[in-house]
Amino acid sequence: MSLSIIESCVNCFACEPVCPSEAIYEAKPHFLINSKKCTECEGDFADPQCATICPIEGAILNALGEAINPPGSLTGIPPEKMAEAMAELQAH
Repeated sequence: MSLSIIESCVNCFACEPVCPSEAIYEAKPHFLINSKKCTECEGDFADPQCATICPIEGAILNALGEAINPPGSLTGIPPEKMAEAMAELQAH
């Protein structure tokens, strides 16, 4: 059982200091989680602390490979609306 951080991580340093098991470390090109240390915060917190503070949707995955903060969960903008808006911006 372990969370993982993927390439959409922007190295904002928000997650690393809040990890109670000190499983998050800086690597290139983004932060990573040591799977042997990660406890998903079980026994310490109700929710994984890295995911509660991460500002990037989809950057942290659960053990099943699913985004803990899926697209639209932090911004409140449904993914299809975001795609439409981005397409419109790129057209101008």
